[in-house]
Amino acid sequence: MHNPVPPPPIPCAVAGYPVRPFTVQVADLRVRLVVVKQLDDYVDAEALLRDADAPEPPYWAHLWTGSRALARLVAAEIDCTGRRIVEVGCGLGLAGIVAALRGASVTLIDTVADAIHFARANAMLNRVEVTALQTDLRCPGLRGTFDVCLAADVTYDPSLQSALATFLADHLAPRGRAWCVESVRTHDLGFRLACARYGFHVGERQIFETEDGREVAVRLTQIEAPGG
Repeated sequence: MHNPVPPPPIPCAVAGYPVRPFTVQVADLRVRLVVVKQLDDYVDAEALLRDADAPEPPYWAHLWTGSRALARLVAAEIDCTGRRIVEVGCGLGLAGIVAALRGASVTLIDTVADAIHFARANAMLNRVEVTALQTDLRCPGLRGTFDVCLAADVTYDPSLQSALATFLADHLAPRGRAWCVESVRTHDLGFRLACARYGFHVGERQIFETEDGREVAVRLTQIEAPGG
């Protein structure tokens, strides 16, 4: 009888932040994460209202509604086995880690270095190998193409809508697909129009994700690149 392999230990801190363990049930997967302990301590709401140049809070450290919704879509609807998948604006890395657990070769990218440290730590907790890179969506410096692109709550800013559409034009393989979830600017047509300008096939539908005990409407934009 084989003894079960113990789970990897939970670190005390990541990127200088004290952390706590957090488990997310995604379909049949129990995904182990570390998240920032007492995240509210790092958000100065008064300064954000008062000062135009106040430091940006670590928004990447919040497990956004869109990220959870995207992770469930990855587990239930995307064929990940053997696919090259990139998660843009990965934050804690949940959706990309689910894709890796489902058999994908995963690249995680985020503008914030601390987010990349957390994404790597969370991948290790779930015993999956990923490539995690700090890079800007507007100038990512990535080579090659991907079969699938994932993005959750990235298109909340109009400038990012255009940047993500350009990224997809440069990095989606022929007939590659993107699954982009937005829980903030759910009625904004900017991202859809930006993708259409590149000749992508674009469809949208509404899905729901539970947030603090209530159902929240989330927009899913599905994009397919033209054939080669």
